[in-house]
Amino acid sequence: MAIYYFKFEATPNPDNPEKEQYEGAIVNCWVDGTSMKPALTEAAKYVKSEGWKIEKMDDSFKVERERYEGNPELSESLECFDQALREGVSALFYVWPDKEL
Repeated sequence: MAIYYFKFEATPNPDNPEKEQYEGAIVNCWVDGTSMKPALTEAAKYVKSEGWKIEKMDDSFKVERERYEGNPELSESLECFDQALREGVSALFYVWPDKEL
């Protein structure tokens, strides 16, 4: 298996308790999978389970651990990569507030 990385733009689902607070998010997602297509399906299911709707995919590729090693600025990404190895999926949500607040 391999780790696949996806970067999405997402908006909160109507039933998301954070929908009043946040307008959207960039979601970086790592998935342990056999190929890109099943990994993408798993990533989309995970984002949806967290209460977000994917609006578009900005990036996707197979990723190696070495990409993050030795770079302190990528320590969160390395943690997510390792979590995906252990648990199958991991994600970081970078949210921004609703403009109307």
